[in-house]
Amino acid sequence: MDRNSIEIRLNDQKDLLSNLVKKAKTNGIDQVEIYSSYGYSEDVSLEKNDLNNCTATEENMFGIRVIHEGNQGFIISNHIPSLYQSIEEAYSLAKSQSTPDFDLGLPEPESIQNHFNQYDDSLDTMGIEDLVGSAKEALGWRNDLYSKVNIDSGDFSLSKGYKLIVSSKGVMAHELGAELSASVMGMGVDGDLVGSFDYDSASGFDKSQFQTLWKKAFMNFGDKCMGALYAKPISGFKGKVLLPPDAVFSFFLGLFIGSLNGTSLRKGKSKMAGKLGKKVASSLLSIWDDPTNKSLMGSTGFDREGLPTTKKSVLTEGVLNTYFYNTYEAKKAGLPKSNGSASGGAQSLPGCGPKQLQIAPGTSTKDEFFKLPGKTLFVNRISGTKDGASGDFSGVIKGGYLLENGEKVPVREVQIVGNAFEALNQIEAISKEGELLGESSFVPYMLLDGFTITGVTED
Repeated sequence: MDRNSIEIRLNDQKDLLSNLVKKAKTNGIDQVEIYSSYGYSEDVSLEKNDLNNCTATEENMFGIRVIHEGNQGFIISNHIPSLYQSIEEAYSLAKSQSTPDFDLGLPEPESIQNHFNQYDDSLDTMGIEDLVGSAKEALGWRNDLYSKVNIDSGDFSLSKGYKLIVSSKGVMAHELGAELSASVMGMGVDGDLVGSFDYDSASGFDKSQFQTLWKKAFMNFGDKCMGALYAKPISGFKGKVLLPPDAVFSFFLGLFIGSLNGTSLRKGKSKMAGKLGKKVASSLLSIWDDPTNKSLMGSTGFDREGLPTTKKSVLTEGVLNTYFYNTYEAKKAGLPKSNGSASGGAQSLPGCGPKQLQIAPGTSTKDEFFKLPGKTLFVNRISGTKDGASGDFSGVIKGGYLLENGEKVPVREVQIVGNAFEALNQIEAISKEGELLGESSFVPYMLLDGFTITGVTED
């Protein structure tokens, strides 16, 4: 499957879906939207430190939404010949409901200024044999550098495809994409001693970018697994935690971003309700959502409803600037229209959320964080529970380190509790350096203070 074949398929499908929508309107179905997601991928998997399987898959999913007199029906299909029957089924679902909400409606089309084409033609020269080569190279790194790391599973993928949305209101938008990606999961094992699981991944627009990022990700994975292997229990203390980029969102910022969802706000489940224009976080923290940056993977010119995306400031020096709305939630909030934040894909109704979050770098160097006086807990990841409404979280630190007097000691059986919204104001410093997570979101290191860390003391 190459770019030309995919473009032919896309153009044929644009005509097909447009005709289906016209047919539906002719038959009295006035509001119908079809979201198509097509993907072709070649994959090579790893299992138990060896090659496992090579596959090629092709999938085309359609999310069909019909709105009738304030009621909504939604059907998922992957069968092109019966798409019109699926439209009729969605229409029947909408008509069968008895609790209309007249704020439900498809959006009017808007001009899309940013047109993305994240498809590098060089990927059309690659195939399964290249993925096998990358998999064997990774196994070689494991054997030569990390012989005590057990690769439980891994995946190497070359994927290509498009997304397309067509509606009876006149919305029509599409984008092509292609990427190389890889992931690995495993743990350190030394006899009866077993470390905690860890994971890493990388993706790229072309082979050169992918190879550079993947090697870095794999080495990071190996280092984390080996660090967790010889972890020791420690006594508890109250003090600082250091979050690397891949822990920032999982530790506390993810709960905060979720509280900006228009649905959570409407249902009274958000701590951030009524906080626009108010200071809710440390002045050190600035965040924005920018799906229009063409140098980043995952950037897009339109959202789940086919409306244009824009760069949006979320926090400016701790002051809250925006919430995320799709068309329905915007109407419920009394706004004239969506702010281009409809999230999701063919297998779901439009939700609300950001596309490409970026965090402004700070003024500290990350090396400073590793040389702080006293005790600091380096948090790789946390395994536990989180509550989106309250922001409370608790769990066991996995792959963590105690940083003390310039030493880095791997630790285990360390627990931490906290609150995401309080943590916003516990930020003490942010690093200049950071990582581009998923090649799409820049995230620096963060140092937070005032946490109670619970440990144990060995007998």
